Amino acid sequence: MRHHINIPVTLAAVFVMATGIGSAVAGPQARVGGTVVGTDGSPVAGATITITCAALPKYNKIISSDDKGEFKVLILDATNTYLFTVTAPGFLDYNEEIKVAVGTTDNEFTFTLSTQKERSLARQQEIMERPGYKEYGEAKELFAAGRTAEARARLEDALKAMPDLLEALEMMASIDLESGDAALALATARRCLDEDDESQNCLAVASNAAGLVGDSEAQAAYLARYQGLNPDDPATLFNQAAGFLNKMDDDSARPLLEACLAADPGFAKCLFEYGMLLLRTGDLEGAKAQFEKYLEVAPDGPDAATVSETIKYL
Repeated sequence: MRHHINIPVTLAAVFVMATGIGSAVAGPQARVGGTVVGTDGSPVAGATITITCAALPKYNKIISSDDKGEFKVLILDATNTYLFTVTAPGFLDYNEEIKVAVGTTDNEFTFTLSTQKERSLARQQEIMERPGYKEYGEAKELFAAGRTAEARARLEDALKAMPDLLEALEMMASIDLESGDAALALATARRCLDEDDESQNCLAVASNAAGLVGDSEAQAAYLARYQGLNPDDPATLFNQAAGFLNKMDDDSARPLLEACLAADPGFAKCLFEYGMLLLRTGDLEGAKAQFEKYLEVAPDGPDAATVSETIKYL
């Protein structure tokens, strides 16, 4: 009888133990591992991986990648979604939400970190692949190769895809001015200014082109707008100085010419006019220094012959 009574007790105990073991293994846990790498695939050692969970406000686990960039972590409650935030010196923060199956152990992830420069280049490349920008990029390459006519044609293609692409309009205006077609340059610059009335490049082109076609009123208006946006620009300072020089007002012109050369020591017209001003005021050594500098930066400039002859007498 005793033997008969003890058998079910023993079986019951074994059944409870087996059930307990099975419950522990099949709990809500899961293992997660992976590697932190740079965009070139090289491992990032010592990266900090912070794991949080919106459903568990107090949950905050922090681990680090090893020398191989690898990491492993046990998620005790895999029924939730977890946010993995990866940080490392020299890299931008990386975030990824992860939800894995309960009880799994083969969850491997690769977190790829990028630098700010890499991110900027990637975004720039993405933009340049868009219609309009793509043709504009090709136009820049053609222009750099000296194929100006082809570059302009590609800019036309860019503007067909994106009529308000300011960069293309600015480049086209400059090409038209350099080609000698002042009327076309003025038309392109005005088209550009319709999109952005503060485009400094197009204001400069419009002013120069208007002067070439004989529209002095438009030239002055565009120049005034350009100067208002660029009070410290060497060209603006020179133009202001030239106004005083035309009135024989050296005292007012002098500080403007000095500011022009402080902003751009190689500005040929400022060097010439400042040298002439110093010559008129009796500073022969100072004038000679300005003229010699002029010949260094503009040996074939429009005033080179005058400067060379003047130096002979100093």
